[in-house]
Amino acid sequence: MHVDPAVTHRVALALVLLAAACSAYTDLKTGRIPNALVAALLAAGLALSVLGGWQTAAISVGLFLAVFTIGTILFSLKLIGGGDVKLLAAGAATLGWPDTVAFLLYTVLAGGVLGVAITLARGRLRPMLANLRMMIFPMLLGLRPAAAPTAVGTMPYGLAIFAGAAALFAGKLPALF
Repeated sequence: MHVDPAVTHRVALALVLLAAACSAYTDLKTGRIPNALVAALLAAGLALSVLGGWQTAAISVGLFLAVFTIGTILFSLKLIGGGDVKLLAAGAATLGWPDTVAFLLYTVLAGGVLGVAITLARGRLRPMLANLRMMIFPMLLGLRPAAAPTAVGTMPYGLAIFAGAAALFAGKLPALF
């Protein structure tokens, strides 16, 4: 069965945008991203990739594993939540190559802006900068940070993921129609 790659690309973008919008809402409301939402996105994304052939499917699985592995490391360092990792990995599997790169870059940029905005709103800029200094300088010297950073609060990273998906979608709009 032949499926037009442009159609599957549009569907993939729409699925990631919809899932990211739902995750932003639930993350803001409850502080969690539902596993069912992530599983549905992953299943739909893998099904779409299979329509593109075994090579496309293999790339999608590889992207999922790479993003999930890197995300797990960030989760172990308490830099990102588990639901965020799963959603990013499912989004990567759905989007495929090379859209995953842009999606992740947009998401990281949005996360940085959101993090600074929330930190400023909470009046926690000095502790955040102290945490960065305590983590980055030893790592630049090849050392492990001496102490755990002090808590400056959490943020709903689902909102940053939605912003990343929306930026990717907006950038693709002229080519989609």
